[in-house]
Amino acid sequence: MNRWSVHVKHFGKIKEAVVEAAPMIFFLGDNNSGKSYMMTLLYGLLNIRLFFSKYDFAEDSPAYQKCVKILEPNLNLDAENSSQIFKLTSEECAYFAELLNTILEKNKEKFLRDLFNKEMEIEQIHVSFSEKTDCGFKISQGYHVNDKEAHMSIFGMDGEKSVIFGYSIPVSRFRERDGVRFFLAYMMEFMLKDGFTEIGHGDAVYFPMARTGFLLTYKSLVGSAMQDKFNLQETSKNLLTKPNSDFLTVLSQLDTQEPREEYGEIVEFIEQQVIHGRVRRTEFPSHEIFYTPEGQEKQLPMFVVSGVVTEMAPLLLFLQYTNLGTLLMEEPEISLHPELQWAIARVLIRIHNKGVPVFVTTHSDIILQHVNNMLKLETAEGKETFLQELGYDVQDLLKREDVAVYQFDVDKENWTTVTKLPCGDYGFEAMTFYNTLKKLNDQIDCIEKVESEEE
Repeated sequence: MNRWSVHVKHFGKIKEAVVEAAPMIFFLGDNNSGKSYMMTLLYGLLNIRLFFSKYDFAEDSPAYQKCVKILEPNLNLDAENSSQIFKLTSEECAYFAELLNTILEKNKEKFLRDLFNKEMEIEQIHVSFSEKTDCGFKISQGYHVNDKEAHMSIFGMDGEKSVIFGYSIPVSRFRERDGVRFFLAYMMEFMLKDGFTEIGHGDAVYFPMARTGFLLTYKSLVGSAMQDKFNLQETSKNLLTKPNSDFLTVLSQLDTQEPREEYGEIVEFIEQQVIHGRVRRTEFPSHEIFYTPEGQEKQLPMFVVSGVVTEMAPLLLFLQYTNLGTLLMEEPEISLHPELQWAIARVLIRIHNKGVPVFVTTHSDIILQHVNNMLKLETAEGKETFLQELGYDVQDLLKREDVAVYQFDVDKENWTTVTKLPCGDYGFEAMTFYNTLKKLNDQIDCIEKVESEEE
């Protein structure tokens, strides 16, 4: 996994922020402080399509010329040498990062408009990569099945042997101006996506805060799109942000004929510990979603079940029928009793331990406390005994180096500052929760003092 950070300045109401794309991220803080903006920005970077979005590639820039010189020696393929594997040095990775930031700067208005579906203010955006960034690629030339024209293809490399899904372009088109930009685009996208999404497979999935509303109306929304009342794709009539549009699109296109098995234990945990029943979707053409309570056979439509079920249903469906790249979820605690917030915290950690990066916005001190408990337990002596006594197992544990927590605070001038919280001996201390709880306790003390004086 490539660890990189996005830097923004005067982005919406966020004054300045640096957020690292870690395996597990939590955004805490005030309402309307920019947490969703930052989450959407991360989603946009993980799903960016540099070439296909027709961005200005700044071809007259020194960064572009440097990257072309790095790529060109690896394009000399022939019948005897039909493929080439190469790896970027740390210096070469820095050149590609420079080009990426040049493109982002030149196209930031278009990038944000496509992402948020409205004009967004941002003074600065750039991405910085770790010196340990590891990027290998394979370039090959050959014929596709049932295709008479030769193609040039580029693939990312996971280690020395494994090939990640890549891009392909006809040789005739590659020899034109498009080809080099096409490959450069893939290489920069791979730097961002490696370990977070698999290009073409396992995309980042954004679960919006209005999950119940989308679940109950998604068929009508998609039907309206067919009538062009609004469109889920790029259009001036689009009423939704790209994460929300993408969520609706995937939800409406789930292939329920081949359920996935890798998240089966997590699905079972949610069914038994959270919703006490099962959620399934019928086959085409009706695509109805039903809930069957535990111990019953009758299927209930979504509009008559509790908020717990409608909030959890999208996650259950995606775990059963999609290959998750990265999971981004707004406020997973919505509609959940504190006991169930605790349970969903376990779910998020278990998804993370399946190799899926998890990004979360939350107002739940219970979720954060469970995260802290699992961080502490992971390093405890004799943790096997504790696991057995507390009813956990190794898939419930968390490593400190995998988790990043950011607190969003709104100042008196209505600007948001974003602070990366340190991880102490007992985990992350979130003052945004502590201060509110302290105010409540102070009020209790005040009331008790008044009562004692009256007596």
